[in-house]
Amino acid sequence: MISCAVMAVVGFVKMMGQISLIALWIAVFLTHGSADNGKTEVNTPLGKIIGKTVDFNGISVKTYQGISFVKPPVGDLRFKKPQPVEPWGDVPFVADHLPPGCVQYSSNPFPWLDDLPGQSLDCLYLNVWAPADAGPSCQKPVMFFMHGGGFRIGSSRLDYYDGRTLAALGDVVVVTTNVRLGVEGFLYAGTEDAPGNMGLYDLLEALKWTNTYIENFGGNRDSITYFGQSSGAIAGGMLMTSPLARNLFARAIFQSGSTANLDGEVNDRDFELSQGVAKAVNCTPGEQTLSNDPEKVIACLRGKDALELAKTVGRVSDNPQRGLYPRFDDEILPTNARQQIIQGNFTNIDILIGNNKDEGSTMITKANKEIFGFFGDKTDRVNKSLGEQLVRSSFKGFRGVDAVVEHYLGSVIEDDEKEVLQQVLTASGDYARLCPCTYLADSVAANGNRVYYYQFTHRPTPTPWAPWMGVVHFDETPFVFGYPLRYPENYSEDERDLSRRMIAIWTGFAKNGTLKNWPLYSRSNPNYRTFDTNDENFGTGPHLDNCNFFRSYFGFL
Repeated sequence: MISCAVMAVVGFVKMMGQISLIALWIAVFLTHGSADNGKTEVNTPLGKIIGKTVDFNGISVKTYQGISFVKPPVGDLRFKKPQPVEPWGDVPFVADHLPPGCVQYSSNPFPWLDDLPGQSLDCLYLNVWAPADAGPSCQKPVMFFMHGGGFRIGSSRLDYYDGRTLAALGDVVVVTTNVRLGVEGFLYAGTEDAPGNMGLYDLLEALKWTNTYIENFGGNRDSITYFGQSSGAIAGGMLMTSPLARNLFARAIFQSGSTANLDGEVNDRDFELSQGVAKAVNCTPGEQTLSNDPEKVIACLRGKDALELAKTVGRVSDNPQRGLYPRFDDEILPTNARQQIIQGNFTNIDILIGNNKDEGSTMITKANKEIFGFFGDKTDRVNKSLGEQLVRSSFKGFRGVDAVVEHYLGSVIEDDEKEVLQQVLTASGDYARLCPCTYLADSVAANGNRVYYYQFTHRPTPTPWAPWMGVVHFDETPFVFGYPLRYPENYSEDERDLSRRMIAIWTGFAKNGTLKNWPLYSRSNPNYRTFDTNDENFGTGPHLDNCNFFRSYFGFL
């Protein structure tokens, strides 16, 4: 990786007919000299922004943390669509620390939960990491990341999402952002005061901001790669179908999430859950409801504590594992996104997409903590009768539940209790995460786009999850961001090498949308690559038989 500064100096010296040690020293100084002063600044049409320099293994990276991209959603703007930020004039905007997380709550200690102090309604900020030589005349590809968390939890300030390693080793500009979550992001009354999808509109505004201003930071606005994990990936897929998001990103990476899933099929549920929250916090006195008096109900909700509202969702939901969700039938999602994917109506871009080997294990333990313990430490086996009960519980309301039980457990030997549990978690993972990823990959490839499919199969050394849970949801994300390289004492050398390889592939894809020595994926040739500390292999699938079983239920025939 040769920096723009080095190339400029070497090119000048070649033109002069001499290359000297002095010229090379100047190049190194231009590349790394900014690491010493601790501060960096950039001029934008909004005003000057002051950031700081950080270091990764001797490589200097400029970072601007906590940049306001819309007006704070507080007071009368709470529950409304985001409003564009206004220029801040002559006083520089200081962006030298990570923003607060958006208000959220979960009774489960997920690694991706932001339970740090200082959550706030005033949380709509983004962060930029750029190589030291990046600038308007030295533009780099941009990687825009959206975290996961089921549209309920997560934030850009979690240390897993520090972008310095990607920027330093991949020579890219990295952007991470917050969006409103849960009630704050998806409360729905069908009015301007609470239109629903506010969190999705926040994401749209962050992408628009990036397109408008990233060149000032040294990013190439024509080479933006959206990448997201779990619900962050789902949101990216939704934006592929949105008329408001066209041309905002050139390619995408979807990690363990796909808008081809069956969530969000019924819009009425969001209204009913919103009404239930309002009633639970005494904002619907007498005959007042979100239907007949939305203005007064929303005004009441604006006066309620945000954390209390976040906790209330779980108490009133018929499914405590699922909260409010993006809905269709508005400007950003005019129609059902899954149906748009089925019909091939989406922005044509190249994608890198994949999943982890055991996507369903955390779904099983969080829903059955009394049996397994949240981290799976109570037991690693279940009998077949209980296994069938667990599948039926996981697939509650699914019209093909009897067929699911037969498909996954019909041939399992009665006393093979470990295999029973393996099939239970596989069923959940296939249904919710893996198969929707393959269906999206099928459709994108069918439209003539390049698709690369992966499966992450390495179980990390530091993990709170029981061994039987395998390679769980989110396990790949720290490797993508270089976490093992920032905390090498916690990982093996093989794991650090794996992280380097994944960084090279993720950033390589972001540069031109192609990957060498990796066969393309299509429905007729479902090639995929595994990522592990051992030699990485290629296969076909994954889980072809299982995903073919689910096709008719999802509409991907």
